Amino acid sequence: MNVRYSEELSHAFVVRPDELKKLVELLQKRIGKVDISADCVDKIEREFDTLKERIAYENPKSKRIRRIHLSARSDNYSKSATVVFRDSFLMGVSINVNGREDVVSRLKEDILDIGAGMCPWYDVMHRINFSLISCGAWMIGFFMWFLSFICALTLKFKWVSLSDSGEKIIGLFASLQIPLTIACLFCIAAHFFFNKLRDFFFHLQFS
Repeated sequence: MNVRYSEELSHAFVVRPDELKKLVELLQKRIGKVDISADCVDKIEREFDTLKERIAYENPKSKRIRRIHLSARSDNYSKSATVVFRDSFLMGVSINVNGREDVVSRLKEDILDIGAGMCPWYDVMHRINFSLISCGAWMIGFFMWFLSFICALTLKFKWVSLSDSGEKIIGLFASLQIPLTIACLFCIAAHFFFNKLRDFFFHLQFS
């Protein structure tokens, strides 16, 4: 019986020659010949005949690698595996393995062990998702803005009778409409900015 293992890991990775060599040798031993290719920022996909050729690639800024594809398939097509490292919005690594259950199970564990050695010290910081933080702040800000809007309408149309102190409190909330509107717009923009800033400092590295 054949099975399939597929997983997306959203970790930061530093793809060093030693770990890459271990991964290629593992796939060659367990699956078969490994094809190595790379998508680069100049929109050219480069195929490397050997691992040595990939390691020798200087990775200049104008032709910087954004993705590395490792693909292996057995001669009789009974088993296959692909490992893709990405340096993009969906940063991390995708793993797909097909074959007998015992083959897939062992290969999965070995790939993950090698991958663990590629995780840098700043991986925890890289996994901070500012989208979730700013979304929570936006929801709170929007709720407060809605209250200030209701307060402004209450003062304008005199929906309820208010004491002097009550009217001051309602007026204070109503006066927050513009600052809260600015705060909500800031939260929408902030998660894009801070996620980009995070990726700028803590991006996937190919060495």
